[in-house]
Amino acid sequence: MKVLIESSAIIEYLKGNREVKEIIDKSEEFYISSISVFEVLIGRIEERKVMDFLSAFKVLNVSKRDSIMGSRIYKRLRDKGKNVGSFDVLISAQAMNRGLTIVTKDTDFLRVREELHDLNLVMITG
Repeated sequence: MKVLIESSAIIEYLKGNREVKEIIDKSEEFYISSISVFEVLIGRIEERKVMDFLSAFKVLNVSKRDSIMGSRIYKRLRDKGKNVGSFDVLISAQAMNRGLTIVTKDTDFLRVREELHDLNLVMITG
C-alpha cells in the first residue's frame, strides 16, 4: 500500500501511537503533503523532533491539478452544506491524483469520502 500520512497521524506517531508506526512499517511507499509539514510545524511539538521524523518521507507539493480538483470538491461539499477544511480537501486531491491511501485521525476526511467514493482512507484511533 502506498500511503499519504496526514498531519493528525504524524502527531499521533510522534506521541507514540503504535498503530501509525505499524501502518508505515507495512507500507510500500509513504509520503507527506507539504500542507501537513506546515500544519505539524506550527503545532506544539518540538520542531527538531518533527524535522527528524519528516526527513524519512517524500514530500508532495500541491500541483495545479491538485488545486483544480480540490477546488471542485470543496465547492461540491460546500453546496451540500458540508463544512470541510480546505487543507483536508487539497490533501484528498493529492492522494486521489496519485493513487495514495490517506492515513488520518481527522474525521473531515470521512465527509470528503462521501463525495469522493474512490478516496482510500485508513482511520486511526488515538
